[in-house]
Amino acid sequence: MRRLILVPVVAALFAVAGCSGSGSSGSAAPPAGGSAAASAAAGSGASGAGSLGGGAACAAAAAGAQATVTVAIKDFKFAPQPVQAKVGDVIAWSNQDSAPHSATLDDGTCDTKTINAGAQAMLVFSAPGTYKYHCAVHPAQMKDYTIEVK
Repeated sequence: MRRLILVPVVAALFAVAGCSGSGSSGSAAPPAGGSAAASAAAGSGASGAGSLGGGAACAAAAAGAQATVTVAIKDFKFAPQPVQAKVGDVIAWSNQDSAPHSATLDDGTCDTKTINAGAQAMLVFSAPGTYKYHCAVHPAQMKDYTIEVK
């Protein structure tokens, strides 16, 4: 009888652990339009107070989350620049271009994956710091952007 009780508990622990691993997709279902969510790990891409060296500072926003800060992607640019947020804010990147884009930390530890035209992707930062980011789809054109989390 004890085994029957432990099996669901152990299975639940593995399911939760699988959502927070480095390099894994901690994504909820993408919104209509094909947006992908972020990887769950972030680390040394932060500077100053947010330097982490491997902690989970960035993750996909929970399903049904409402944006606290919105970043427009238009004309192959991110606006506002810099993005200013507080720890725990939901930052939404809204693609208003006809081309796909992403918001990717320069060190590659956190990424929205591809955000198709008309779609959005949301991330939450759990540690203060200055995070440099770019578009991985257009890295030569869309680079040198900053997220400031206080």
